[in-house]
Amino acid sequence: MTHRTSRIVLAGAWGLALACAPVARVIGPAPVRGWPGVLARAQRSAARGEFDSADSTLANFATRYPTSDEALEASYWRAMYALDPSNRAESVSGAMALLDAYLADTRPREHVLEATTLRRVAGQLDALNRLAASAIAQAKDASAAAAIARALSDARIEPRAQAESTATSSDAEIKRLKDELAKANAELERIRRRLAQPPPPKR
Repeated sequence: MTHRTSRIVLAGAWGLALACAPVARVIGPAPVRGWPGVLARAQRSAARGEFDSADSTLANFATRYPTSDEALEASYWRAMYALDPSNRAESVSGAMALLDAYLADTRPREHVLEATTLRRVAGQLDALNRLAASAIAQAKDASAAAAIARALSDARIEPRAQAESTATSSDAEIKRLKDELAKANAELERIRRRLAQPPPPKR
């Protein structure tokens, strides 16, 4: 084989290798091929603060390929986004459930250490949330009790004030009646005296 022929064969083999390389990258099960793009879309959505979209993208993939290793990794990423403080729909309980399922699975996983740490943090957050909810409930109960006590106190004061007001009105009414009675007695006395006078002599 001449040197020129060898160069042609080598170039042809290199070209064939390059042509086959893209094909090699797409060979494999559908979940393996689709996962990188799905994760990239979810990460872009999360970076924009669109956590609902990120979660839906991952959840749809997991539903489509439920038995795949990639679906298991989708659970990890969903849990991480669920714990993000900037996520308005943050769900500690939901993240805990996803992490528990991820850690309990026996298949090979990529983020066991990270998931274990996140699960521990999620447990602490859940405990703090429960304590805060209990404290708020106790504060509300205390406020309600104080309001009831004030209402009862006001209820005790109001009848007394009403009684005092009624008594004052009654006193005024009695005084008015006494005055009118005194005037009536005085008028009656004048009439009695006038009638008691002897009639003038007849002429």
